[in-house]
Amino acid sequence: MGKFARVWWLVVVMSTGAGASALADEPASVAWHTDMASAWSKSCQHGRPLLLFVTCENCKFCDRMKGGTYSRPEVAEMINRSFVPLVLDGRSESPLVKELKVSYYPSTFIISPQAVILARFDGYVSPEDLARRLTVLQMPSSIPNVAQGQ
Repeated sequence: MGKFARVWWLVVVMSTGAGASALADEPASVAWHTDMASAWSKSCQHGRPLLLFVTCENCKFCDRMKGGTYSRPEVAEMINRSFVPLVLDGRSESPLVKELKVSYYPSTFIISPQAVILARFDGYVSPEDLARRLTVLQMPSSIPNVAQGQ
């Protein structure tokens, strides 16, 4: 099964509610979803990419992104306006986290409503760098090129 087919299958399975995970202490500035099914439904309904933030407890760079990068008003506003933000615990039994082969924390993925992985950022990303990367990804004309790896 190809990567696209596996991710699509996992998104379908996850949207049934299986494997949903939550972290309750996320920053209030980004309107984080903690349930894969509701986040995926909203992504498809509104045609906005899913921004998946995979984190774990006792990870200083995860905490740095939560408290610094994602708490910056300009970053939070861009995410809330152009993406559907979802946070998952990387150490959970989530099939999606396993399929994405997350081995660095934090990891951030941008996944289109068609279940295409548009971008992957492993490790800490500064507010300025994340804003720059997301600006490119929120432009509709750039998404097909990014999805095709061009």
